[in-house]
Amino acid sequence: MTKHTVKLPSGDSVAYWTHNDTKKKTLVLVHGFTGSHEGFRYLVPLLKDYRLIIPDLPGFGVSPLPHEQITLQHLGELLCDFIHALKLKQPYLLGHSMGSLVVAEAIRHEPKIANEKLILISPVPSPVGIVDMRRAGAIISQLYYSASHRLPVLGPKIATSKKITRLSTTMIMTATGKQLRQAIHQHHLDNLDYISSIGWYSRLYRQINRTGISRYRQALRSYDILIINGDKDSVTPLKHQEKTALLVGAKIVVLPGVGHLSHYEMPNALALEINHFLR
Repeated sequence: MTKHTVKLPSGDSVAYWTHNDTKKKTLVLVHGFTGSHEGFRYLVPLLKDYRLIIPDLPGFGVSPLPHEQITLQHLGELLCDFIHALKLKQPYLLGHSMGSLVVAEAIRHEPKIANEKLILISPVPSPVGIVDMRRAGAIISQLYYSASHRLPVLGPKIATSKKITRLSTTMIMTATGKQLRQAIHQHHLDNLDYISSIGWYSRLYRQINRTGISRYRQALRSYDILIINGDKDSVTPLKHQEKTALLVGAKIVVLPGVGHLSHYEMPNALALEINHFLR
């Protein structure tokens, strides 16, 4: 992959990576919360028919924090600005986890910003409810981000704790191979180096838990949507995805034996579904 940087009209800079630059069809891949372009490294070589563009969203990876406070709405607007800055004409969009919400916000902001075929991998399906299998994990994570932000001495140490990061990654992994597990751990540990403001991480995480793809059903109504989800996903459980798919009129494909990190753990099966849907 080749690294580039573009400056948006807002003055914000976005780092992005490209692959297969000679291909005519363009696919923009949008990472999830605390992620970066690195998360797609196993998927990229398998999408040979498309020009791939993978940004580090502002405030994530090596892209600096935006000038305005980060919200899902603002990230969606910046994604639109990014697409215009690169002079892309209705590219295919793919979002993973939180990236699905950013993509949905972009479409709500500009309904014709993307190709009508839309891919959502383990999207955030709906707000976390009071009686919800996701609630315990959401509360623990929110406490982690809040403590990291509010405790003056311990906070920064908690935020960059390798032990906590390893534990949280282990909880959402289904990979059994030692080499792959080590690679996933390392990618998430590397992301600790990019944390520039734990305060906005905490606020954004709270917003993510209060929304979901189901909230964008009106904006997404005209799109042909593919949801891909693992049947072992504890972050965005299949039970919730099936309800969301009905609400937004999406086709859903289930990857057996995989959790929230299918782009790491099952890239071949994931690429097969993406290529089949887009052809």
